Amino acid sequence: MYNLKKIKENISKKKDLCSKLKYLTEILPMRLIISVVVGIAIATVLSFLTHLLLHWIGLFPPLSKPMFDTKLLLITLIYHSLYAIGAAYVTAKIAGKKAKKAVFILGSKEAIMWLIGTFILWKHTLGWFNITKAVIGIPLAIIGGKIYVLHKKRKEENTEKLN
Repeated sequence: MYNLKKIKENISKKKDLCSKLKYLTEILPMRLIISVVVGIAIATVLSFLTHLLLHWIGLFPPLSKPMFDTKLLLITLIYHSLYAIGAAYVTAKIAGKKAKKAVFILGSKEAIMWLIGTFILWKHTLGWFNITKAVIGIPLAIIGGKIYVLHKKRKEENTEKLN
């Protein structure tokens, strides 16, 4: 783990802001952090926009009303899952050597947030929906990570064939 006292001392020795930021990027796993943040942003934005579109075209009930229709929740579960896999793929690609760790962090975040959502959204949707999302959060992220690994491996094999 990081020795915060030593980090603080080293930062105070740096003269300008650029030097301080450079030092921080050297000691902190910035690529890992950025990859997870990007994955969260991708899944969130795509899910939000799809949800709004489905409300706008009238497939989903108004935003002010709860959604208890199982078919509509299954549609939501499908697109949320696809976006989670895609976001995990991008997370793994950005994370590079730390892809497995980044994907696990992303999936864990999904699981935790949907578990919290189970309690917060209890009166707005059927309980199984949020519980299911919590349970499949990590497996979906792992699938996205594995797709990235397979894609990377295939790309490397094709590059070797060309050489």
